Amino acid sequence: MSDGEQRSSVPAWSSPRAARALAVAVAIIDLLAVLLVGSSVEASRQHHRERATAATQNLAAALEQYLAGVFEKVELTLLTVADEYARESAEGRVDGPVFDDFLARQRGRIPQLHSLETFDADGKLAHGRDAPPGSVIDISDRDYFRRLRAEPGLGVIVSRPLVGRLTARPLLVLARALRRADGSFAGVAVASVLLEDLGSAFEGYDVGARGVIVLRDPELGLVVRRQTSGAPIALGDRTVSPELQALLRDGHRSATYSGVAVDGIERTFTFRRMARTGHLVIVGLAFDDYLAGWRRSTLLATAVLAAFGLLTAAAAWLTLRAWRRHQAAVQDLAEQETRFRLLAESATDVIWMVDASRRLTYVSPAVQRLAGWTPEEACRLRWPRLLSVPSIERIRSALARLGAVAPHAQPFADALIEHEVVAKDGRRVQAESRFSLLWSADGQVLGAIGVTRDVTERREMQARVHVAERMASLGTMAAGVAHEVNNPLTYVYGNVAFALERLGSLDARGRQAPLGEALQALREALAGADRVRHIVRDLKAFSRAENDRLEPVDVVRVIEGCLKMTGTLTRERAQVILRLGPVPRVLASEARIGQVMLNLVVNAAHAIPEGDPGANRIEVSTALAADGRVEVAVADTGTGIAPDVLPRIFDPFFTTKGVGEGTGLGLSICHGIVKALGGEIDVETAVGRGSRFRVLLPPAPAGAAIGRAEASAEPAGPPRRRVLVLDDDPLVARAIGRTLSRDCAVDVSTDPAQALRRLHSGERWDVILCDLMMPELAGMDVHASVQELDPGQAARIVFMTGGAFTARAREFLERVPNARVEKPLDPATLAQVLEAGSRGTPGDGTPEP
Repeated sequence: MSDGEQRSSVPAWSSPRAARALAVAVAIIDLLAVLLVGSSVEASRQHHRERATAATQNLAAALEQYLAGVFEKVELTLLTVADEYARESAEGRVDGPVFDDFLARQRGRIPQLHSLETFDADGKLAHGRDAPPGSVIDISDRDYFRRLRAEPGLGVIVSRPLVGRLTARPLLVLARALRRADGSFAGVAVASVLLEDLGSAFEGYDVGARGVIVLRDPELGLVVRRQTSGAPIALGDRTVSPELQALLRDGHRSATYSGVAVDGIERTFTFRRMARTGHLVIVGLAFDDYLAGWRRSTLLATAVLAAFGLLTAAAAWLTLRAWRRHQAAVQDLAEQETRFRLLAESATDVIWMVDASRRLTYVSPAVQRLAGWTPEEACRLRWPRLLSVPSIERIRSALARLGAVAPHAQPFADALIEHEVVAKDGRRVQAESRFSLLWSADGQVLGAIGVTRDVTERREMQARVHVAERMASLGTMAAGVAHEVNNPLTYVYGNVAFALERLGSLDARGRQAPLGEALQALREALAGADRVRHIVRDLKAFSRAENDRLEPVDVVRVIEGCLKMTGTLTRERAQVILRLGPVPRVLASEARIGQVMLNLVVNAAHAIPEGDPGANRIEVSTALAADGRVEVAVADTGTGIAPDVLPRIFDPFFTTKGVGEGTGLGLSICHGIVKALGGEIDVETAVGRGSRFRVLLPPAPAGAAIGRAEASAEPAGPPRRRVLVLDDDPLVARAIGRTLSRDCAVDVSTDPAQALRRLHSGERWDVILCDLMMPELAGMDVHASVQELDPGQAARIVFMTGGAFTARAREFLERVPNARVEKPLDPATLAQVLEAGSRGTPGDGTPEP
């Protein structure tokens, strides 16, 4: 037996030196165990705190959502009550029993509501079944009632905690003003929620033995406090912890903090401020509650540590423990590797790795969706095979910088490289990549790991958005062109009409051939100017400069204007057949209805190939549907819509046209406009036979005001009215003055400041025709000055517009009742303007051609 064999047969622990080494090893292991347990205990404590923090955050979010849902449902109910009250008031009276039934039904839909009532303008109970019969309740002294009466613009108000007049129980009140048909204050609708009901709802949330749930109003007054121990706190009490005060001062709307509450218990709190009402939802978990488990775990860990110290004397146990730790580490490493692989394989982006020679060593399965290659096929290819030639040059240029990179640097970590991927079938895929270098410990590049994303669809979407933006710009430009054309057209039209009238009177005395030819030429010029006027009107109707004021609209006239605008497009593709039956007007914006009709006609034309208009047709029809709604149909004999495309035709940005040919917004916008007007749009289609789009719109209610463009009265005004024509364009001003000079005493001015000085000196006119948009002093400013000087004279101002409005001008026209008229003006229109203006009547009776 050799010396080595002899030494190996002697137990190592029998050697004193080995014993000392073993003692040192045990001491080191015990010390390591103490450190490990201590860090674990601290980590466990931190974990418990994090769990408590997450619990308070989740509970606060859940409570905020619950309360916001309750308040939102109550707000919607109050809005419904206000709308119903306004509707019944507009019809003449509010039927008490019927309205009481309506309130009872609305209240029954919200379990949290204690009562739902309405009070009249004096604060007396008007409607509702939640009070005993004969009860007289007066809320005129309530703060929320006074605010709603004094501030017309307020919506729903949430009161501070109140004590009910009948129930003598604390409650919250949500109130909304009631308005009569003329907009005057008619009272308030009041919904009340018992605070004890809210407290009962809080009972369903577990916050431990010493936890709290608190609801405070925007001024920090206590509304509801749910607690299982400690002295109760008075309703409305505003005492809060310094930590919460500091967070609120800093403008936080939600936060988590630790502190001692007003009851002296240390807790972890989360508060959230409700967006709609400003109330604070506060959830607190007591340290003693959520650290109780940690204390038990700490005692257990201490006992285990003591046992471990005794067991470390056994070398076998140490060996076994070391082996088990080794096995656990191996298993943990395997699990981590599995998790990372699953993550890479489930990602929608392509994750890849290359080695130092730039060969692909790993590609995630997403490469098959991106380019059609399997991961195995991609790894067998050289990377340039996967990219287009310009992309190869771009990446090689970037990689050429590697030689100047410092070891362990990441020069490409924040760089996004755009390139084209060549798919297996040859198609080009737009992509972007980001990658990081892999470094060895000695500073050598081992390879790279990166991510590639398919951005083809995003690029196409961006291109379509750019087209849509250009179309919006064209709409704005169309409104500006209409405005610029209308000014010169006013004096062309007015002067030709004036010359025609004067020459006509000479011709009546003794016809002469040259004079007759001149009259005919003037008539033809007037007809041409009239045609230009109608073209400008149609152009303006379909531009985006129109406001969205709802008024009764003649759908047939809108369709006719639309077909004029699309005539060049349709005549090369199909015959246009009109079947325009009599239909009532619809309550809408003429511009929006025009937008819908224009899109439908253009889509119908695009569905038909050019070259054979005689064999194809586009049919536009109007009719009264069986349910009383107005039906507009646009049918074509085009290609039809494929079944797999049909479900998506109303989706935004969806189009079957190429990039630059269509935005994918037309039908989506049509669908949104029709739905907003309370209507429907549907389609019947057959591939190869064509499509038929049908729009159903509710008719305008009886008695709705007809737009200014529809007024047809032409009253004969009193002789020799005094008229001031105020326009910064001298040609326009003189043309209008010349047209009016036969029947009126006309003063023409191009200087608004001079006209105001004449008014201040005492001069007055029966009618003032004032241009709305003037550079030095706009029509809005003239009206303000005259209104301050003489309100009666201000009521006789008639505003002239060229069709393009600023936001300020549009707001002004909607606010003032003055008549207004659009250029160019003809004699008949001027006669109506003088009649309306001399009476100082509102603008709803003044024509607007």
